[in-house]
Amino acid sequence: MNVCIYTSDQPSPASLLNINYLLQKRPEHNYSFLTILRPRVNQGFESKLKKIYGELRFDDGRYDFERDTLAIDKKLNSLIVPVNKKLFTNGYADQVNDEKSVKFLNEVKPDVIIQSDAGILKQNIFSLSKIATINVHHGIAPEVRGIASAFWCLFYGIKDKIGVTCHLIDDTLDTGAIVAQRTLAAPTGSFIDIQFENYLLARDVLVDSIDLLSKGAYKVKTESDVKSYYFGMVNPYLYYTLKKRNFEPVMKIADRAFKLKEKKYLEF
Repeated sequence: MNVCIYTSDQPSPASLLNINYLLQKRPEHNYSFLTILRPRVNQGFESKLKKIYGELRFDDGRYDFERDTLAIDKKLNSLIVPVNKKLFTNGYADQVNDEKSVKFLNEVKPDVIIQSDAGILKQNIFSLSKIATINVHHGIAPEVRGIASAFWCLFYGIKDKIGVTCHLIDDTLDTGAIVAQRTLAAPTGSFIDIQFENYLLARDVLVDSIDLLSKGAYKVKTESDVKSYYFGMVNPYLYYTLKKRNFEPVMKIADRAFKLKEKKYLEF
């Protein structure tokens, strides 16, 4: 099966873990990389910023979320086995969904496209895969959509919604048909502990998804009236509040309105 990994030249440790793990576990597939060359930030400033977050401590908790996120990244980086991308077919683009991306995908003719830190894909891209264009979402979708799902699940006391979903990409965010999904069993401990375990779960969900898609012959099944909520960026103060409570819920999710969405998933 031809698998194209649509990524960035500055991928997150979580994305690197997923992709490198897939390449190790399923080397039988034909892989290619389409990489977006993003403008480089001032590396010196970035290093200083990370040093500040990593070493300084403030009683008011203003940098707790950044510091704890860096701690998770450090743990993930220790597990990533480097992959020589030169061994694969490579293409490069200036930005997500651009003509260079379309040209490369038309050349490699992928069966599956994996969105891995490339950005939000439009139809001119996700329609170019023969079988599916997929995304690994670190949350139980479509019930919990958006970013930082593990944090928000802890904040609102819905630990049963901590997990990972691999879904098809469509015109809206985190609502596509589900290929594979797993919840994190009995999540306990700090945000660092839970988020790290969820990232480890994600790499297995991605491998499961590629296995399922390689079998072909699936159909979309729909379910209506699924409670769904879209979460955004983490407010550092809210993170500090959650941390002071030893990661016990700050607010009940029932206090926030849910929107009804149609749930789609793949039945194999």
